[in-house]
Amino acid sequence: MIQLIIQKELREIVRTAKIGWLFVGVGMLMGLALYNGYAYYASHSALLRESQQVTYQQFISQGDKNPHLGAHFGFYAYKPTADLAMIDNGIEDYTGNSFYLEPHKRGVVRFREVNDSTGIRSFGFFNVGYFAQFILPLFIFLIAHNVFSKEWENGTIKMILSSKATTRQLFTGKLLACLLLVFAVLIGLGIASLGVLSLGLEHTSLSRLFGAYGVYWLGLALFSVLMTIIGVSVSLITRHSSLSLVSLSGFWLVGVFLIPRLSSEVSKRVYPSITSLEFENTTFHEKEYGVNGEGTKDQRRAILEKETLKKYGVTRLEDLPVFYIPITIEFFEESDGKVMDRAYEAVEKNEKRQNTLVLASAALSPFLAFRDFSMRITATDIHTHNDFAEKAELHRRKVGVIVDDFYQKNTVAGNDFWKTVPQFAYTPPGLDWRLASAAPSLAILLGWMLVAVLLMLFSYRKMTV
Repeated sequence: MIQLIIQKELREIVRTAKIGWLFVGVGMLMGLALYNGYAYYASHSALLRESQQVTYQQFISQGDKNPHLGAHFGFYAYKPTADLAMIDNGIEDYTGNSFYLEPHKRGVVRFREVNDSTGIRSFGFFNVGYFAQFILPLFIFLIAHNVFSKEWENGTIKMILSSKATTRQLFTGKLLACLLLVFAVLIGLGIASLGVLSLGLEHTSLSRLFGAYGVYWLGLALFSVLMTIIGVSVSLITRHSSLSLVSLSGFWLVGVFLIPRLSSEVSKRVYPSITSLEFENTTFHEKEYGVNGEGTKDQRRAILEKETLKKYGVTRLEDLPVFYIPITIEFFEESDGKVMDRAYEAVEKNEKRQNTLVLASAALSPFLAFRDFSMRITATDIHTHNDFAEKAELHRRKVGVIVDDFYQKNTVAGNDFWKTVPQFAYTPPGLDWRLASAAPSLAILLGWMLVAVLLMLFSYRKMTV
C-alpha cells in the first residue's frame, strides 16, 4: 500500500505543470552553481600557485646583498584555494589569501577578493554550497507544502482515509515520495559535483578528498531530510496550501536572513572587537616598555649585551667572534613576537566568543547550523584561516632565524644562500580536525532533527477528518 501511495504522489507531482518548471529552474541553477564553483577554483588556484612561485623565485635570485637587507626583500606566503572550495568557498573572499614574510613585521593576510567585487557579491557567491543552503530548502518546501493540504482542499481526504490505507501508511507514503524527489536532486548534484572535482583537481588526488566529500554529503542529506520532514508536517498541520507555503517561506526567511544578521550584530555588541588603532598602540607600548617586569627595550638590550659578552668570554663587543647586530635582531624578533602573539591571541579569543554566540543562535535556525558545518568540512571557515595565518607567521620567524644565524658570520649573502631559505607550503588540517571543529554545528543539526521528528509525531496525531 505504501508503494501505491508513493506512486500516486509522484504521478501527481510530475503531472503538475508548475512543478515541471520548478525542476527545470532547479536544474539550471544546479548547472550554474557547478560552473561557478569550477571557474572559481580553477582561476584562483592557478593564480595563487603562480604568484607564490614568482615571488619566491624573485627572492632566491635577488643576488649578492647584506643578509638582513636581503631578508627585507621578502616573499609572499599564499593560502592555497581549498580543494572543496568548488563546493563551498565559505569566507575565503573575505579573509584574504596572502601573507608577506619580512623581518620584524608580523604579516597581515591581505588581498580580499570581496574588495574587488561589485556590491551584489554581498549576497554571497553562487556555488553548490549556496544552492544547498538557500535554494534547496525552498525547493523542498515548494514540493512538500501541499502534499497533505491539497487532500483537504480537494475533499479527497475522506475517501483516502476510508480506503484500506491506514493513516500510518498514508503519512509514510507521502513523506517517502517527497524524499525520493529530494534525493533524486541530491544524487544528481552529488554525481555532477564529483565530476567537476575530478576535472578541476590537478595537484590533488580525488581519493584524498573522498572522506571530507562524503561527510559533507552526509551532512547535506541530514539537512535535506530535516527540511522535508518539516515541510510535510506543516502541510498536515495547516491543511491549507497557501497557509503552509506562507509558514514555510516565513521560516526560511527568518532562518536564512533575519537570525544570522541579528546574531552577528548582537555578537559584535556583546563582544566588541578592538580597533586597529588600539591594537597598534597596545603592541607598540608593550614592545617599547614591556609587561610583567620584562623591562624597557633599552634595559633588555643592556642585559642582552652582558649575556653575549659573558657567553663568548670577552669584555668588548668588538672582540666578539661573531657579528653582534644579527644577535640583537634575532633577540628582539623573538621578544616582539611574544608581544604580537599575545595581541593576536586576544583577538582570536574574542573572535571565538563572537562565533560561539552566532553559532548558539543556530538553535533558532537550522540553515545557520548547516552553513557552519559546510564551511568547516570544506576548510573554508575562519578557524582554518587562522591556522594558515599562524603557520605562515611561524615560517616567517623560521626564515628570520636562518638569515640571522648566517648573518652572524657573513656580511654578504648570494643566491646560493637564498636558495636555502625554504618555500612556504600550507596544508589544511585533516578530516579529524574538521570533524571535531564541526561537532557543535552537527549537534545542533541533530537537535533540529529531533524537533522535526517531534513535529512529525504531533502532525501525525492530527490526521483526522
